[in-house]
Amino acid sequence: MDRAGGKSAAVVAVVTEPRFTQRYREYLEKQKLLERQHRVEKMPDGTVALPVLGEALTEQHLRELRNRVAPGSTCVVTQLLNPVPSKKAQACSPAQRLCLEVYGKPWKTQILHIQPVKSYAPHVDHIVLDLECRPCPLVG
Repeated sequence: MDRAGGKSAAVVAVVTEPRFTQRYREYLEKQKLLERQHRVEKMPDGTVALPVLGEALTEQHLRELRNRVAPGSTCVVTQLLNPVPSKKAQACSPAQRLCLEVYGKPWKTQILHIQPVKSYAPHVDHIVLDLECRPCPLVG
């Protein structure tokens, strides 16, 4: 998702008119082509860009979108140079929140193993978590 230096890599997207967005989204989800790490974006000209898994998108998919999914629609493939991460992609796990600021400095976390264990209370899931936390090396 990120390149060196913290900048997002370009993402392939299918661009269409706003009135066809929902039908396109449903088709792309069903075909497992919708890329969920980035948000759908409104383009300056009023069209809408749906991020897709570019390597899996074929010309046949584009024809099907234009002719069968939303007859009369237009769609083009483009690249989003500065894609906006989805809310889910931006969220930190509880382990990350726990270890991001310990002793006033940033830490790197890694979950080594998660083991579910028997629950004794209703609606409560118990797990054993093997978490490795290390201070981030100082840059400079």
